[in-house]
Amino acid sequence: MIQNIRWFLAVLIATCSFPTLAQENIDAAKMEKIIAMPQSQILDVRTSNEYVEGHIPNALNADWREKEKFVEAMKTLDKGEPVYVYCLGGGRSKQAAKFLSEKGYKVYDYSGGMMDWRNAEKPEIKTANTKESKELSIEELGVILKSTDLVLLNFSAEWCAPCQELKPIIEKIEKDQANKLKVVKIDADQNRELMKVLNVKGIPQLTLYFKGEEVWKNIGILSETEILNQIKKVSK
Repeated sequence: MIQNIRWFLAVLIATCSFPTLAQENIDAAKMEKIIAMPQSQILDVRTSNEYVEGHIPNALNADWREKEKFVEAMKTLDKGEPVYVYCLGGGRSKQAAKFLSEKGYKVYDYSGGMMDWRNAEKPEIKTANTKESKELSIEELGVILKSTDLVLLNFSAEWCAPCQELKPIIEKIEKDQANKLKVVKIDADQNRELMKVLNVKGIPQLTLYFKGEEVWKNIGILSETEILNQIKKVSK
């Protein structure tokens, strides 16, 4: 009995000592209501370059990957009020939200991030004056899809670590399968409209087309063998 009581008290103390991440389904419509509240605390954990090229109104920027600066920015937040965290597609915001939660903040992760925000055509603030590279239009993509039976779209970004890990695999496949497969590399930051039209929810994403029709897609890292197996299934 005494051991059971001690075990119960240990669990209770541990539960009270470490706050858990608040669970709530946050979408673009919900975020739009949140930014309208005077005391709302919205944290954009992307890089400063991503932030100036477009962010949710009233959002504070604190790059999750620059830990010292992130911790300093975290100190400006009010622990008595909820914190809404987002990035591009949920990877960094999940990590940042967990970290903040462990420090005692009540955190909500807007996991859809800027991809969901832009897909919903919500307003964003742009403070960058840099000229963006030319985007690939849906019409231009259509021409590409008609030019070759097999086309593999690779959605990625320079700042995305998994994307960079996948990059040499894609480059090898592009070289080895050049006689039957066309690889199209699409930068997520420079092709926002295309990402929205194709409903890309996360990166890295691979989408395989056969004779203009989407036949397979995957979000995340895969091995060369796994990707080639999908190509072989279609090209039989």
